[in-house]
Amino acid sequence: MKAALFDMDGVLCNTQEYHNACYAEIAKKNYNITLDSSIEDKLKGVLRNEGAKIFCKAVGIRPNKENIKYISTLKNNLYLKKIEENKDSLLSKGTIDLLQKLKNNNVKVALVSASANAKTIIKITNIEKYFDYVVDAKNIKKGKPNPAIFLEAAANLAIKPSDCVVYEDAINGIQAANDCDMYSIAVNVDFNKTTFTYSKKIADRYVKSLDDPLCYKGLYENLFEKADNCSLFIFDAGNVVIENIHCFNGIFDQYNFTTDQKSEFIKDFNFYTAPLMDGNISTEFFLNHVNKNLNLNISGDPFYNYFNPVFNVKIINLIKKLKENGKRVVLGSNTFAPHTKKMKEMGLFDLFDSVYVSNEIHHYKPNPSFFRYILEKENTEANKAYFIDDISENIASAASLNINTLHYVNDDKNTKLKKAFTKFI
Repeated sequence: MKAALFDMDGVLCNTQEYHNACYAEIAKKNYNITLDSSIEDKLKGVLRNEGAKIFCKAVGIRPNKENIKYISTLKNNLYLKKIEENKDSLLSKGTIDLLQKLKNNNVKVALVSASANAKTIIKITNIEKYFDYVVDAKNIKKGKPNPAIFLEAAANLAIKPSDCVVYEDAINGIQAANDCDMYSIAVNVDFNKTTFTYSKKIADRYVKSLDDPLCYKGLYENLFEKADNCSLFIFDAGNVVIENIHCFNGIFDQYNFTTDQKSEFIKDFNFYTAPLMDGNISTEFFLNHVNKNLNLNISGDPFYNYFNPVFNVKIINLIKKLKENGKRVVLGSNTFAPHTKKMKEMGLFDLFDSVYVSNEIHHYKPNPSFFRYILEKENTEANKAYFIDDISENIASAASLNINTLHYVNDDKNTKLKKAFTKFI
């Protein structure tokens, strides 16, 4: 992930309570009505005029332009007064530490709030310097759950939506993030209270506050935990313990694949990856399928014959050091039968105290069940385990269970390894 998108009210700042207090005060003072608590959820994350419209309906007045303007102006003036009076206690627990951690690691940060007062609030709380972009609510035609506000932030940061993490306390905001393929973190959300229901997922992660390590753990490749206090170390195989793992080109050359056949072969392989990796179908089944589908005549075991991995010496040396220090080290990898056979023959499995490969344990990353299976077999708490992998989805899945992680990827991967394992290298 390359960017962090923050809602403000109820996430970065304890301002949501003042929104609620203002509406409650206006309802009581002007209309002698006590607002139902369920209204609070409906008012979260909405544009100012939309909030006024919801309020009008709640107190039984017509939501026409005149009333909406009157209520929104009255409420905003009261809100700004309360904010100024309480500016020294507005920031939520963990806000500064998380923002600083993200900026120190070159993660882009945006404020994505429906509040027209957002810029004022981040200025008076002295967090303005952390933001690369602040969405101007005045330019947003539709509020959350419409995803436009998040897409605007991603576009201005020049970051793909799928590379963004959204921090939200409102169901509307979480749904908007999900709808534009962003990773969503629900912050202090009581889903039992909400009247909103959706057929899709609610959020990718749930935290009580921004000081929870799950706010960053396994999401940004340069943010990782040190390995000092862990007792179990789980290593992925391909592109971590072993390199030179690709075998497709050898198969393509041997059987003179056309460009179209290469494309279709890869497409079919991706479709069958999960059942191949979790052992539900065999490579023989897959090869029979592609022979028929692509008019080929592949014979023997090409996934074995053209799979010629080599050891990653840096990782091998680390594994040895960990074991010398009394740590338990296991292999936890997605693979299928021919590759399992080759890795065993090359002596890879002998390096580990135990081996968990997907086609034998019938669990496949990034499904969390893969990690739960290993933790149960090893009788280890998640926060005492450390997982090293090159695939971001696998890292995020492990971290969501509170497993410590290191995303072993890019040119600086061995530098990160030295920082995380200083005690052992």
